[in-house]
Amino acid sequence: MNIFDFCRAVPAVALFAAACLAAPAQAVTNTGETTYAPYVTALSPAFGPFAAPYVGKMLLVVHDGTIQGTYTAISARPDQLTGRIEPVIGSVNPSDGYVLLHVGDVLALTGTMAADGTISGTARYAGGLYDFVAKPGSPGMR
Repeated sequence: MNIFDFCRAVPAVALFAAACLAAPAQAVTNTGETTYAPYVTALSPAFGPFAAPYVGKMLLVVHDGTIQGTYTAISARPDQLTGRIEPVIGSVNPSDGYVLLHVGDVLALTGTMAADGTISGTARYAGGLYDFVAKPGSPGMR
């Protein structure tokens, strides 16, 4: 990683950290009720050397085990989803929180939704495996 890559990565990591630390939990549950919530997301490589995560934001509606919404990339680093609004579709099992999500035809996630609405798991993106986390909240929200 050269100095230019580092300088581009720092704002993305700072934005994600600020959003995750400063954002209070929203009223998102996996209990079957209808909820609408913004999320801040991060994708970090599951294998290999440390790299800056891809970051994005989602607006999701969860209703009776189905998830739908939109995803927009907000990464400072090059990202094939930058400048696009992609549809999000998926499902959540209310009994154990198991989640399947598809962001357009580019990203597929398998994971779980915690009681506070946090979604985490493994994603396939850009030909690789990534650790995925999405926390309720908006970028810069306090």
